[in-house]
Amino acid sequence: MAKSNIENYIDELRGFAGIGKEMDFYSLKKELMDLSESSKVFEDFKKSSMLIGKGMLAQVQNFGSLIKIRNLASEIRNKSRINEKLHSLHFSLNLLKTAPFTNDASAVKNAVNAFLCNNETKIDSMVNELNDFKIKLDKIKEHRSNLSQKSLDNKLEIEGKYDKHIEQLHLIHKKQKNALVSIVRLFLKFTKKHTKSLKRFK
Repeated sequence: MAKSNIENYIDELRGFAGIGKEMDFYSLKKELMDLSESSKVFEDFKKSSMLIGKGMLAQVQNFGSLIKIRNLASEIRNKSRINEKLHSLHFSLNLLKTAPFTNDASAVKNAVNAFLCNNETKIDSMVNELNDFKIKLDKIKEHRSNLSQKSLDNKLEIEGKYDKHIEQLHLIHKKQKNALVSIVRLFLKFTKKHTKSLKRFK
């Protein structure tokens, strides 16, 4: 990424960083540790979506929606990898934070590369991942509402099966987004100290 593109992209990031909760470097680390423990939620939802009792199955109105929920649950399980990518960006933040003391230009270059060029962790890829996560959650809610129209009891049983998982996944998504916003803010803050290094970045 050329110098002018880096500067333009950093300007765009300032708009993204203006939203959401703000955390300092160490609070962010704690939040990411909490997120690391959330992988079980993704696995539990996938398992739950695959296990349907005979009684509930007999009441399902729309089998197409049931299959789509199962497929989406499998796809959403991969969103737990967002947590790993956020940890990787936090590590890169630490490189930027400590670089003024080590005077290590290569560390700055590698850290900036993680934010702006690496296909796995660059900011626009992370934003797209989070947006896709939200879209899939909304689709699951829509398909869940189509599963049954037979009786109130059936409706409550199906809601009880899915809604807790959906709520937990929404909370994880919100925490992931807030963590990314804080990461971007800290990235912008730390890169101000490395203007010369950024000018040499190719």
